[in-house]
Amino acid sequence: MKKLIPTMLSIVLGTMIFTGCTNAEKVSTENKNAVVAKDVKVITPDGLPTIAIAKLAKEKTIIKEGYNINYSIEKTPETLSTSIMKEEADIAIVPSNMAAIAYNKTSNYQIAGTVGCGSFYLVSTENINDFDELVGTDVWNTGKGLTPDLTVKSILKDKGISVDSINFNYVNTTNELVPLLATGKATTGVVPEPALTTLIDKNPKIKIIKGLNDTWKEINKSENGYPQSTIIVKSSFAKENEEFVNLFLGQISNSIDWANKNGEKVGVYAKEIGASIQPDTISKSLERSNLKFIKIHNSQKDYENYYNKLMNFDSKSLGGNIPDEGIYFTEK
Repeated sequence: MKKLIPTMLSIVLGTMIFTGCTNAEKVSTENKNAVVAKDVKVITPDGLPTIAIAKLAKEKTIIKEGYNINYSIEKTPETLSTSIMKEEADIAIVPSNMAAIAYNKTSNYQIAGTVGCGSFYLVSTENINDFDELVGTDVWNTGKGLTPDLTVKSILKDKGISVDSINFNYVNTTNELVPLLATGKATTGVVPEPALTTLIDKNPKIKIIKGLNDTWKEINKSENGYPQSTIIVKSSFAKENEEFVNLFLGQISNSIDWANKNGEKVGVYAKEIGASIQPDTISKSLERSNLKFIKIHNSQKDYENYYNKLMNFDSKSLGGNIPDEGIYFTEK
């Protein structure tokens, strides 16, 4: 009996070792067959672009199996620009001139489409009805030499109105501009949505004189107006992930359509994913926000025209020169 016990132990241990090896081999095989999710970084500035992606980010929409999307909302133009110039984003929504700068500086970002046309409006508490009545008045705007300023000046030039005949005053952000117009310290300005909705709530005497986008359409015989917010894709990422990129663009379009029809819900969604805009402001501002998705093959002429206009005022706004046709993404 004593001799039998060691023999039985040997059999048991041998079985355990054999089974252990078999399980280890099984786990190893399963690990080899497991699909490792690819991380995708999508960034947007705080504001209307956040509304465009709110449904996707909140509901964690699966674009394609095997891809894990990380959405990031940048609170300042500086952090947005830094992330793009470091090529950290695979997909991003940026101001249209930043798309040009990104292409000129990195050669690794292309325009896939527009997610928003002009949302800036000329407003006043004065008896002003059109741009030609601005001559000799004080007009407040944000960002001297940046796109809101250059867009207004381009419109004035096309209308034959001298920029020097108007007294332009500038602040850095709409958060600074709104209180000036709300309290009457400034009477005329250029304000984008959704800040405009906030301003009207604070000062009901504010009158919308002209939408910059509508005026741009009239002057340039453009169906869409000027591209304000642009979706760009990293070229190196798109080459390796064509199907994902094409599917994502389709979902962006769906997300924007949904947002325009579900103002209250998208306001809540946007707030929950980190937007600084209040939900009720979002829902009230959508009608004037001009959120829409336009693929690049349907909007390339809008970009070419807009970039030419900006170039006439300041080449720095485009990163030194008008981008060549390589900037425009071709969907496979």
